[in-house]
Amino acid sequence: MNISAPPWPLGISIVAITCCLTSTTTSAQTWRGLRVAPEARCSPYSPDDYRYPQSVEPRIIDSLGGIWSPYTGVSFASRRDTDIEHIVARSEAHDSGLCAASAQTRRQFATDLLNLTLASPTVNRAQKSSHDAVGWLPDQNRCWFADRVVQVRQKYQLTVDRQEADVLDGILTSCSSTTLVRSSSTTPARATDSTASNLPADIAQWDDNGNGRITCAEARAHGIAPVLRTHPAYPYMRDGDGDGIVCESGGRSAPRTNRPARRPSSSSTGPLQLYDDNGNGRITCAEARRHGIAPVVRSHPAYRFMNDRDNDGVVCE
Repeated sequence: MNISAPPWPLGISIVAITCCLTSTTTSAQTWRGLRVAPEARCSPYSPDDYRYPQSVEPRIIDSLGGIWSPYTGVSFASRRDTDIEHIVARSEAHDSGLCAASAQTRRQFATDLLNLTLASPTVNRAQKSSHDAVGWLPDQNRCWFADRVVQVRQKYQLTVDRQEADVLDGILTSCSSTTLVRSSSTTPARATDSTASNLPADIAQWDDNGNGRITCAEARAHGIAPVLRTHPAYPYMRDGDGDGIVCESGGRSAPRTNRPARRPSSSSTGPLQLYDDNGNGRITCAEARRHGIAPVVRSHPAYRFMNDRDNDGVVCE
């Protein structure tokens, strides 16, 4: 059987095929300037490496123009009803490249307003949690959300896995605008994005006032405080410092009534003598509030006897 030679030199055809394959492979590895790659944890993840102060929350509120969640359009009556929410979750960013970043870069990421918004505790902890766009998408402002995810990943040179790239691309290609929109139908909410009637029966047993949230007062009344992240009540509570423990101040033995301030002796008027009511050598937020010194700033003499979990120089904010 005769095999006809190609009408062009063999060397040229090999080069042409190689170029095409290289071009295809390269385009498949990037999307909107991001390197497409599976997530990889190149070093252990710890939330302590991505700590953020509660003092960043007023800046988030200013950027949003009010206390509301772009994810649901729900407004809140108070900062106490919200969680600080990372659009690209901290653990997700860690596995997308920040596992090799410096401590300074990780702290910058944790407090970057480009990646911060507000959400109800239920949405933040029980629904979105550490999911990427494959596992969770907001009910509202999806175009804004997808665009922010891309911007954050571009800024910190994070990778994106193929599944998430496909989901985000499907959203963004259908968007006429990525501007944040606040729905005119938004109504003030005191609790969360879900109502108390939707609470599971085992959770509702701790929600005494039926507002869809569990307060520290309710948790202590039912003997479940302090509440850890693994407890079923946790998603319905506010963890202000994001340390995975709620109602750690006071605990189960917290006093139900205010005690009078301890009278300092004439020979000793240090902060422990003034504010340490239970005499354990530490000053809790409950004691600080009882004595009217909260919030306690770093320059206050009581500060060094207190636990500043987010190390922002302010305790009991």
